[in-house]
Amino acid sequence: MDIDINRLATLAKLQLTDDEKAMLERQLPDILDYVSKLQEVDTSGVDAKAYLTDAVNVLREDVITLTREERDAVVAAFPKQVGGAMEVPGVFAE
Repeated sequence: MDIDINRLATLAKLQLTDDEKAMLERQLPDILDYVSKLQEVDTSGVDAKAYLTDAVNVLREDVITLTREERDAVVAAFPKQVGGAMEVPGVFAE
């Protein structure tokens, strides 16, 4: 199995050392082979809803807890701001 560790690390936004990359190149094929064995498990007799719980979403009111000055101070302390808000890197940006 040929896995491009550098591309994988980039997609996962990981900064790996050369030692970590070498370790992943050795271990990742074995890990993926092990996980692929799950495809062989017969789940035909397992009810799809067998593990659902009665838990429900617990919602709360959307209440502002910071004053305008506190909010502005938090935004000002953030490394990047755009239009009075904090700017964070995109999840899917390359």
